[in-house]
Amino acid sequence: MLSREVALHHLEPRHWAGWFDVLVPPAVRSRPRWALAIVDTPAARVLKLVVAGHDARGAVDPAALALPPTPAHLQACARRLDVGAVIVLEVGVVAALAAEVERQLEPDQDAAAQGLVLLRALKARSGKGVWSEPPLLDLLPAPAYEPLQRTFDLLVPDDTALAAYVIADDRSRVAASVIAVKRRGDIAEVATHAALAADVGEAALARDWATAYKRVNRAIADRFARPCVSVFAERATIDRIIGGPPDTLGRELNARRLVIDPAPAWLLGLLGGATVAAVAQRGALALASLLPQGARDRAAGLADRARTAMKESGAHPFALLGFDPLELWLTLRHYYRPRR
Repeated sequence: MLSREVALHHLEPRHWAGWFDVLVPPAVRSRPRWALAIVDTPAARVLKLVVAGHDARGAVDPAALALPPTPAHLQACARRLDVGAVIVLEVGVVAALAAEVERQLEPDQDAAAQGLVLLRALKARSGKGVWSEPPLLDLLPAPAYEPLQRTFDLLVPDDTALAAYVIADDRSRVAASVIAVKRRGDIAEVATHAALAADVGEAALARDWATAYKRVNRAIADRFARPCVSVFAERATIDRIIGGPPDTLGRELNARRLVIDPAPAWLLGLLGGATVAAVAQRGALALASLLPQGARDRAAGLADRARTAMKESGAHPFALLGFDPLELWLTLRHYYRPRR
């Protein structure tokens, strides 16, 4: 998926940092500190507790983490230390992990394959030597590399480009951008809008992005390869999609506050299915509120059937993965909602 000779160029630091603001959960973004604890659980001792990141304090009182490292204790520790994440490692687990990972790594593996090896090893020890808050190891799937590569090849043709742009809410600038080109099955080239600045000025693009995105697509085709998926949206739109009701995505697309152009057939079908599922869920819940309890359960089931119809038909574009990224997102989106 990621070429060993990937060409990285025209990487605008501000745009690269902008993706951190978009992709990182608010709790981590607003409190960019995290805590690492080394524990000896048989002896019920916290050997070391360190706070790292922005305005880090270094070693702190080990009593801030109560054992055993249950979810409640980890959450209490995060609040006590005012950190966005807590990672707890059993003493000796790092050496065991390193030995296991080294046995599975091969010289010709790309970065994605190596990352999946590490993720699977970590997931195998989740709750048995490795603990975290948020509990991402329990939530994130770790598919085998082959179905991941096959899905990528199925959905993204060779010699095409993927592009994503986030526009600042005041339309004064591009807050984040990335352009990735796929060749021979791998991401072979990565850049930001800086590569196109001579053809499409950033300020002009941001000011009229709802129409100027077409110039960006033409410039990508001329400079890199024909775009197969290009996504454009303002920052506030992304926040609404993340924190709003399930049908927000469909409403933002219909209002053209989120533009996906070009969009392949599989993506249009997926987005249409997501919109149908969201409307069905909303309608089922509204109907359920007017019915007796037994009928409520049957009405609520309409939403699940709408959401799984495409998967059961075998036409789901992520069937090879063994998990549904949309379902995963519904699980993870809780961590992206602003916390009071």
